[in-house]
Amino acid sequence: MNINDVYSLIEQEMDEVYAALTKNLDSEIEMVNEVASYVFESGGKRLRPVFLVLAAKLAGYNGNRSSVLSGVVEYIHTATLIHDDVIDGAKYRRGKDSVNRVFGNDITVLCGDFLYSRAFVNLVRDGDPEIQLILANAAKTMSEGEVFQLIKTADFFLKFEDYEKIIFSKTAVLFSACCEIGGILGGLDKKKVSALKDFGKYVGLAFQMSDDILDYLGNPDYTGKNPGTDLKEGKMTLPMILLRQCLKKDEIKIIRDIFTSEDYSEKNLEYILTLMQNNNIKEKAEKFVDDYIFKAKTLLNEFDDNPYKDSLLFLADYMVKRDR
Repeated sequence: MNINDVYSLIEQEMDEVYAALTKNLDSEIEMVNEVASYVFESGGKRLRPVFLVLAAKLAGYNGNRSSVLSGVVEYIHTATLIHDDVIDGAKYRRGKDSVNRVFGNDITVLCGDFLYSRAFVNLVRDGDPEIQLILANAAKTMSEGEVFQLIKTADFFLKFEDYEKIIFSKTAVLFSACCEIGGILGGLDKKKVSALKDFGKYVGLAFQMSDDILDYLGNPDYTGKNPGTDLKEGKMTLPMILLRQCLKKDEIKIIRDIFTSEDYSEKNLEYILTLMQNNNIKEKAEKFVDDYIFKAKTLLNEFDDNPYKDSLLFLADYMVKRDR
């Protein structure tokens, strides 16, 4: 199986998702539609809708609500992305100029607000209070996570538990919600819905951890990004937490001073990368990723074998591919 096989399996549903995304850009203010269209035309794998549709199929659901709700999820996710780009001062997103670079911060923030609003209009129209609560709580958690991450910026002694809280809030909670919603659409019992919910959570955690590893130790030719963005932004992530645990007191002081300094330099980054290589940080961090993926895949033992289960199992591994 490869990623194209997965998309072929749910091609009709994903076409419906994209149609829903573009159809609902119906603001009377043309600039709003222009900004939103620019974002969606940038592409992306739309992984969250894929998880929702596959979870629904696995649960035995065959209606069009999975496509409608996938569109809601993608609006919420996209709104957070463009708000993040404003906060981070990003210049590029998915190989194109970031939306804030093209249209300016003010319009970008307000269009992000529009996408949030559009998402919840569609969610209310769907009319399921249980699903409404799941996505409202997910959006709330994501917003709180961004604030918590800002509070913890340049916190060199960030606890692993707080790091996990941040990555759950910013990434895993929405994957978890997608899989949970799929189970609810299929009318599964609480045990199986919970299994899907936790499957999405563990895959989301592993996905963000893998991304954090790549930020320091990935191949720039594959990622398209220079290493050390998290260092530059003062974000304490898994590789740095593990490195901190390996070092002697004098080395910790040096690394802490580098991390908390506002004067970023390639020389300091190279020093940190050398320490990471000498202390096998990539291998240690990947062990965390592997453990979460194992937990996620084990949860699907609740379900009979079929192509939708196979696709979710494939995606769990695909999300944290190492050939990067």
